[in-house]
Amino acid sequence: MIFWGDSTMKKLFVFVAGIFACHFCVAQIPVNNPIDPGDTELVQAVDFLSSYLKEFTRSHVPDYREYWSAADCAAYKRPDQLVYGINTEAATYIIGKPTILYAHPEKGYVHIKTLFGRGDSGKVSVMSITNHYVQRDENNRLHFINPIELVKDWKTTEVGNITYHYPAYHVFDKKKAKVLADAVQKLQADWGLAPINIRYYFADTKEELEHLRGFDFTVAMGNRDKPSGMSDDVDNIVYCGGWGEDYFHEVVHVYLNRHYPESPLREGLAVFYGGSLGHDLEWHIKRLNDYLQHHKETDLNKPEGFYYMDNYTNPYSTIMGMLCLAAYDKDSIAGLRRIMAYTSMDDIFLKEFGVGKGGSDDFLRKMIERYSKEPLQTSPK
Repeated sequence: MIFWGDSTMKKLFVFVAGIFACHFCVAQIPVNNPIDPGDTELVQAVDFLSSYLKEFTRSHVPDYREYWSAADCAAYKRPDQLVYGINTEAATYIIGKPTILYAHPEKGYVHIKTLFGRGDSGKVSVMSITNHYVQRDENNRLHFINPIELVKDWKTTEVGNITYHYPAYHVFDKKKAKVLADAVQKLQADWGLAPINIRYYFADTKEELEHLRGFDFTVAMGNRDKPSGMSDDVDNIVYCGGWGEDYFHEVVHVYLNRHYPESPLREGLAVFYGGSLGHDLEWHIKRLNDYLQHHKETDLNKPEGFYYMDNYTNPYSTIMGMLCLAAYDKDSIAGLRRIMAYTSMDDIFLKEFGVGKGGSDDFLRKMIERYSKEPLQTSPK
């Protein structure tokens, strides 16, 4: 499950798993502020959104052509920027039960806000608050408007095969864009890949991008600002908050995720190449080693369960990046190709490193300590 680059987001997994079965238990999506039944424009827009949301299940998404304009469907395979805006495996609209907060007529469309959450024993857990914009076309057919189309003050700059979109306040950094372009060219050459045209949205903060896509709130918001991002390898989009023009981590996801859909190391490969949360892999390994020196009780025989130590280093993604580093140190790109071909962590430990079940704690601790004390000699960029 892939989220915005925030180590705390892994905690959402348990919540998501617990609500799949009860999603949309009610027959009708409730409306917090009653709509005048005589206001045809608002009633039809709310019904349109309700029909759309009800089509989402764990295994099914709607035919976007029934709800989005022909232009949006031509521009995107998934024209709805919110669907996988919280994580890439569960649609936003099934992470919590929906309540339509209000519908309001605006300039040629109806603006609808919806809250997705869950109440339990007096506690309310809010997963997201979304914005949808419903409009009629020249054929009197309702469709959604992409929230990005309503933003008028962003700029666009093309560098190589990357089209950058960024706020008007930002002065574009050509040097950083060149660093990313060079890294992409090397990635393409090393892996024998064709160029991919990428839409790259970035701003000073993650929240700016959330609002751009149509969120008022997501469970990933909050805490102190730090660089983070998310990628869409279906429509080749990168979102970057706080890392400017050189967010190689998410670009790696766009290029390589599709080639290793079953690999448990996809996040690790991106961390190996592009770091995480504003720092490179070496920085995270040193912090992880320091943490482990003071937390002997941590069980690395189940590293997938070690996903949180603070808001600045994700220990599990650091471990995954380190395993990619070890494969690269051993056999360069051939080593990465080999380790990415495995489909389970057990196979990676046993077949790649000769470590059986129950032996990964000692193995990983020694590897973490070794890499924390010696400068990383190899660089894939």
